[in-house]
Amino acid sequence: MKSKWSRLEALAGAEQRVKQMVQDIVKHYETRQEAMFGKAMIVIMSRRIAIELYSEIVNIRPDWHSDDDDKGIIKIVMTGTSSDPEHWQPFIGTKKRSDQLARRMKDVNDELKLVLVRDMWLTGFDVPSMSTMYIDKPMRGIT
Repeated sequence: MKSKWSRLEALAGAEQRVKQMVQDIVKHYETRQEAMFGKAMIVIMSRRIAIELYSEIVNIRPDWHSDDDDKGIIKIVMTGTSSDPEHWQPFIGTKKRSDQLARRMKDVNDELKLVLVRDMWLTGFDVPSMSTMYIDKPMRGIT
């Protein structure tokens, strides 16, 4: 099962696919914002893909990013350890950070409008203003 998952993750996280997915998501999200207000969540199958997707989105929409957790339109919500790669460390958060981002996401007036998640916030996370969920992971046979 791990071997199958690893092969699928490699295909899903291929550079060309990530770039195309970013183009599609950003176009759809911006078009949707013109029609109606709403926040969005992107559900990704791995932390690696989440970071690559985030980086690519920020590459085409740099004004969406902020190093400050109290600012920015887009964030990644994920856990990790100090042994994770160094370039992942800015995205790894504590429970306190996750709670802070959750409050921001639930606040209709907050500029945070797009979050990338792997497993966190998938169940029991009620955000009335969240109108869109992009799912890019198998929903069967996972934790």
